[in-house]
Amino acid sequence: MNRDFMPLIGMDGELVISIKKAEYGMTVFTKELVYHKPHVNYYIKLADITSIIPFETRESHKVAIGRGLHGTSEYVNLMRGDPSYSLYVRGALMHNRSGLFTIGNMQFVLPVPERALEVIGKYSGMNVFRT
Repeated sequence: MNRDFMPLIGMDGELVISIKKAEYGMTVFTKELVYHKPHVNYYIKLADITSIIPFETRESHKVAIGRGLHGTSEYVNLMRGDPSYSLYVRGALMHNRSGLFTIGNMQFVLPVPERALEVIGKYSGMNVFRT
């Protein structure tokens, strides 16, 4: 586990699953998803997730965050073969070394392990469509 991960604060709901890898972590509670990167945590209420769509990548992406007219996007290191998804949210809370910040509409493109995706679907009440 990366020593630069920040501790969690004020989680909502009961812990269901926690996954930690060297470059990211994901903790899912019954009401909230916390995405961990070194030096920053994103707190996303499951009720604020509007969609989760598979994200196909042909090459690796670097870490990048950008703000545009339609909100903010967060990309992490996505390697070919990782199951990556695009999560659209109405809002999130960002916790970094400078403090807590509320952010509006945002798109996260990040790896989501299958077992975490199942838990998110179960507790968010979202419908799953498979092709």
